[in-house]
Amino acid sequence: MATALESASLVMVPCGYEDGTLGSLQPTDGSGDFTFTRGSNLSATRVNAAGNIEKGYENLLLQSNSFSNATWAKSSVSVTSGQSGYDGTNDAWLLSKSASNAYINQSNITNGVQAFSIYAKANESNFLYVRIYSDSPRVYFDLINGVATNSGPVISSSMEDVGDGWYRCSFSTNLTAANFLRIYPAEAAFDSSATTGSIYIQDAMLNQGLIAYPYIETTTTSAQGGILEDTPRIDYLSGPNGSLLLEPSRTNLINNSGYFANRVYNSTIITQNYNISPEGVINSALIDKNGVAYGRIDYNFYYPSGTYTYSAFVKGNDIVKLRLDYPGSSKEAYINCSNGQTTNYQSKPMDSISSVNYGNGWYRFICTAEIPSGQTLHVARLYVMDVIGGEGNSNPATAEIYGTQLELASYPTSLIPTYGTSVTRAADVCVGAGNSSTFNSEEGVLYAEVATLADAESSLIIGLSDGTSSNYVQFEYFTNERLYAIINGSSQVVSVQTITQTNYNKIAIKYSSGGSKLYVNGVGYDFGGLNFSANTLNTLNFSAGNGTNSPFYGNVKQVVYFQTALSDAALIELTTL
Repeated sequence: MATALESASLVMVPCGYEDGTLGSLQPTDGSGDFTFTRGSNLSATRVNAAGNIEKGYENLLLQSNSFSNATWAKSSVSVTSGQSGYDGTNDAWLLSKSASNAYINQSNITNGVQAFSIYAKANESNFLYVRIYSDSPRVYFDLINGVATNSGPVISSSMEDVGDGWYRCSFSTNLTAANFLRIYPAEAAFDSSATTGSIYIQDAMLNQGLIAYPYIETTTTSAQGGILEDTPRIDYLSGPNGSLLLEPSRTNLINNSGYFANRVYNSTIITQNYNISPEGVINSALIDKNGVAYGRIDYNFYYPSGTYTYSAFVKGNDIVKLRLDYPGSSKEAYINCSNGQTTNYQSKPMDSISSVNYGNGWYRFICTAEIPSGQTLHVARLYVMDVIGGEGNSNPATAEIYGTQLELASYPTSLIPTYGTSVTRAADVCVGAGNSSTFNSEEGVLYAEVATLADAESSLIIGLSDGTSSNYVQFEYFTNERLYAIINGSSQVVSVQTITQTNYNKIAIKYSSGGSKLYVNGVGYDFGGLNFSANTLNTLNFSAGNGTNSPFYGNVKQVVYFQTALSDAALIELTTL
């Protein structure tokens, strides 16, 4: 196989990428790179090489380290640049006041679950005070002792010692009526009354989410990091070498995927930012049933009949139940958080249930149910209990949760984070690799190692064409575990028993004027004497590419193109699992 790959004119093994581009190893001049688009928000996630869920984030503050700019209004304060900073630069600022309760201020703060952070150091004053109006979360940061003191709707706060007297000061809150943020020098907790004083500040940030993400500099517009709008997702959930993850557009109908305090039922106790989540940061939540019949969080809405998939990441030693309610009935299932074992509720089962191991004790619990025609989905519920069916006892039970998601679909997609409203992730579109020099219009081999997301999708295609519906070479996954190989409109069907679409399959189509053949997992299939008529082939797409809309959704470990019709022996070796 290694020898065969050396002769390929296009090799895409997921490794090189940037926003808007998925790179190919061959050709080296960039002509084999794919154009990648998704959409205009930060709703996509992936599992990175460290095994953690990675998402996009954004600094919503403007002029984040230009405090003299007019974006930061001043009230009885002065700011002086060129101060020695936490990072070895001279990019810090001295914030000095000339009256009591003096501050700098930035307006147009948006609502939702957000985290504020700033680097600060004591000078004449020993405290930093931050307040967001009109919700009024207030946090005083002791810049001598590294202790934060809160009042108002603060979810959590922290101070990270970064050396030389500097701290990264942060807190998270759920804003519902925000309009501006203020930063004050202060003398003590709940005391900013002195008429003189100063502190050093640097690198302010406000991002969506329960924790402060790595700082991003801004000027006149917000700035983004992590998984960006058009970043191809090289996902490592399937293994250490990663695969390109391509998904359809989906909406997370749950408006707060990680903040649960406003969804608590009865005496349930929620502790936000409790421990390390599947992100690898401290933003999981702990549900404690607190001596009552069960712990529960509820999401209330009115959605029409259809097939829904409800999922949540869970961890612990007790039991979690997911439930979907519609008038007069419900569908329910359990997971043992200690081992990922799932069990359907006997009299009201979900249509399908499963769990996926995300490591470090975390499982994604997935339930799919069809809400009958004429009914309305009213509530999605999550319960915590000590035993299956133990909703009625008062024995203690807890579970960590993270990343709840409800999709109008028959299978789950990757986590779509939400912070106050439902969010739609646009479809991944990956097209346009190569040109007429890359491909041979008389003979060649198109090879891919891929797995589909689900067999419910139809017409999942990877295709080589000239952009018309007359000249193309492609293979097409279809419903009921079928695979078509198509050349110039004529097709060869691999039987249902040959493949499982959601497993990885190695597929190659050899085409030539002397005969064409399909290889799947080491087995060859004749095209019944079908010969390929020479036509111009100039682009490779994760879709039909022949004038139809049939994108491929799934995981792609590699795609390779050869300009010659390889031997049967080489193709058997290439496609053998």
